Amino acid sequence: MKRMLLFILVLVLTLALAAPAFAAPAQTASAGDAKGIDGSSGKDFLSFFRDLIAKIKSLFTQLKYYIAIKKEKVPNTMNQNAIHMLQSVENTIGDSFIITTEDGKVIAVDGGHTAETDYFIQYLKAVTGQRIPHVDAWFLSHPHNDHVQVFYEVAENRTRQVTFDKVMLNYVPCELYESRSQQEGMEMVSEFNRISKAFPEKVQILNTGDTFNIGAAKITVLYTPDTSFVDVNEHSVIFRMDLGGTSIMFTGDAQVNAGNKTLADWAGTGLVDCDICKMAHHGQDGVDRNFYEAVSPEICLWPTPTWVWDNTNGNLKTLEVRAWMEELGVEKNYKAFEGSVAVGMQPRIVTTTDVFEEGYDAKKAVDRLAALGYDGIDMGFDYWTFDGSPFLSDDYLAWAQGLKARADEKGIVYTHAHAPGEADSEYLGRTIEATAAIGARYLVVHPIWHDKNGNVIKSKLRFLQINADAIKKWLPKAEESGVVLLSENILWGASSDPRIIAELVEKVDSDWFGWCFDVGHAWSCSYAPDVLKDCAVMPMSLHIQDNDGSGDQHLIPGDGTIDWALFTQTLREIGYLGDCVMEAHHQSLEAPDEERDAILSRLLETAQTIRDRMR
Repeated sequence: MKRMLLFILVLVLTLALAAPAFAAPAQTASAGDAKGIDGSSGKDFLSFFRDLIAKIKSLFTQLKYYIAIKKEKVPNTMNQNAIHMLQSVENTIGDSFIITTEDGKVIAVDGGHTAETDYFIQYLKAVTGQRIPHVDAWFLSHPHNDHVQVFYEVAENRTRQVTFDKVMLNYVPCELYESRSQQEGMEMVSEFNRISKAFPEKVQILNTGDTFNIGAAKITVLYTPDTSFVDVNEHSVIFRMDLGGTSIMFTGDAQVNAGNKTLADWAGTGLVDCDICKMAHHGQDGVDRNFYEAVSPEICLWPTPTWVWDNTNGNLKTLEVRAWMEELGVEKNYKAFEGSVAVGMQPRIVTTTDVFEEGYDAKKAVDRLAALGYDGIDMGFDYWTFDGSPFLSDDYLAWAQGLKARADEKGIVYTHAHAPGEADSEYLGRTIEATAAIGARYLVVHPIWHDKNGNVIKSKLRFLQINADAIKKWLPKAEESGVVLLSENILWGASSDPRIIAELVEKVDSDWFGWCFDVGHAWSCSYAPDVLKDCAVMPMSLHIQDNDGSGDQHLIPGDGTIDWALFTQTLREIGYLGDCVMEAHHQSLEAPDEERDAILSRLLETAQTIRDRMR
């Protein structure tokens, strides 16, 4: 690699030095209308070499940043919840963020100056593991070149290197900036209008109050340009992203007016309070202290060069803002000038509703689990197939929607659901629809583990074919509903081997199908937690429970014999950043109702310990 780099460098320098020699004959030939050997003019000959030099220089730059990314050991976080803040390789101002989600989506926010493009692309390749990375949604905060030029360069000149589905923004009319002598804003809006003529169907205009999902990431738009504010920075889109158990505030270059309007519009909603805050205007002269107080972040991301951080020129507010963050007790400040950084999202702690008996009032279950402090709920539809169940009625969707409304009211979310039966169940279509209605993203479906005569399927190939065929029938409905189907390792024959379940995911090969690792099932079938390292595909979810190895007991972790230190170490090694779904329900289920809250509190505390050890 070093020899190749040296060769390219020498070639570039040789051609660069040779260019003036080619220039003189070209000018002479042009004056006398001289032609080259092939009939072309000397000017064409010179243009050819100039283009060649430009291409070689571009190749050299790409190779340079490829090597830099390798040295940085940028993690591949595809199918994991993580946010990357990219450093500025030019030590200049600019925002550049890449977000990956547990369900394989990639989101970009801004990108920086044109000169940062090659670094951005090489970083994106490393993060996704894709030769030609694909961005599902690209947010542009406002029309300043240090935020948007990377996207402009990609959209116009690098479409063979990066593809994208949507570009999301809210630009004010070019004429407004022209009338206000906002030159850079006018130029950047005009440039976007020109470039976007090639992809009008990909442009999505954001409006205050919009809420939508990009895979597992929920977006809430809190502020879009108020044209009564003159400065282009005040036209930065402010939005909140909820991903896993973490919320992130994106602020662009918003300043005091935009920040105060956001606070006024969303007072009392709790939506401004976030775990991570992207510092406004590179951490200086942005929103006021009251905005950061309302956000109350644990982590701050500073897209800041050294000269802004240190206030080298003496005319910036960075030192004052840094003092605010210290006084507000921010736990961690990540600075772009210290290098690119990847931050994993906090896994949510979720428990199944199967901690309550069949037919237990579902709204009351929401109330109790929210009050105990769980982040999310796994709806056990497998406990709702009895006669007279609202799940089996004609009004099952209205019932499910009512449960979502109750969860919204109590500040908790349904993240998962569990289907009755297996992948060929008569209830599966209804369950997919109900899962979407409660707002859950994932539906665990047991694989088909026996034939029509009840005989256990032991053959891996037969198991894979039967289950792949069954799952594929439901994928169109799953995609239509926005629900990801997850198979899980269970207890019999081929179904008991987590490695085979991971192979099933490879065989189906769909964005709408993954798998859930049940550590208790694995242990009762003699698979230790580190079997995960031998699985070809990372699980999208976990079922966490304990047993003594003799059978499936669904105990609180620590009440059985599973090696939980090995489990959390394995999760760290494979880079799992998804939810912790507690399926330890037997102890609560078998206890008197008045004792359940104490049991569920102990389960939550245990889950928090596991999550802390995972990170």
